[in-house]
Amino acid sequence: MITDDKQALEILVDVTALSKRLCEWPIITNLAYATHENFVGKIIDGYNKEAFDICLMTKLPALALCEIQNYLLKKNLSLYIYDSYRPLRSVKYFAKWFVSPVIDNFELERKKIHYPNIHKNELAKLGYVLGDTSRHNFGYAVDLGLISTHTNKLLPMGACFDYFDQLSHTNVTTVQIGEEAYNHREFLSSAMQKYGFIPYEKEFWHFDFHQKEVEYPIDLEITKKLKNINAY
Repeated sequence: MITDDKQALEILVDVTALSKRLCEWPIITNLAYATHENFVGKIIDGYNKEAFDICLMTKLPALALCEIQNYLLKKNLSLYIYDSYRPLRSVKYFAKWFVSPVIDNFELERKKIHYPNIHKNELAKLGYVLGDTSRHNFGYAVDLGLISTHTNKLLPMGACFDYFDQLSHTNVTTVQIGEEAYNHREFLSSAMQKYGFIPYEKEFWHFDFHQKEVEYPIDLEITKKLKNINAY
């Protein structure tokens, strides 16, 4: 694990800020885990509510995302980031949460939205949210969707972000999610792969950059102090 914050600060890039320099329309970031609007129903350890618009990646995937953004802008589309670099402490938080009892009705409401057909203690073993380390801890994994630059609305994908169910798998059919959502998923996946990202078969929103620049998980907290880091 990279425990030296100084070392982590040299590695990570704020992609949101970088895209403001390299793209005509910046990448939109709204970190789900910096809000209560996620599958847990709470701000996750390692995230800060004031840093919801900071997308951290290592240098190569950060640059690749900006290339993808410029490609999408020609089609009046933009990337919309739900999560990117994730501190290791967040994964440890998830691991404890998996085995904790339900604490309130809001958690049950989030269950209906994100994992209505399974129990939370099944999420890790089914391959949705890992309980040890995550590829996000290394700064080369990203969760995202597409937004129209005309309407500022997310394109329908047949399921919401962090919908833990077979409908989120990459082998779904048009019968299951409809032709429009299917085509949006296919286009997103094609664009990401064109610039070096690899899709994850159980989550249509998750992509890993083909080159990993960090060998050990990072545990730097995401705060507003990291806005614009290494982007200029």
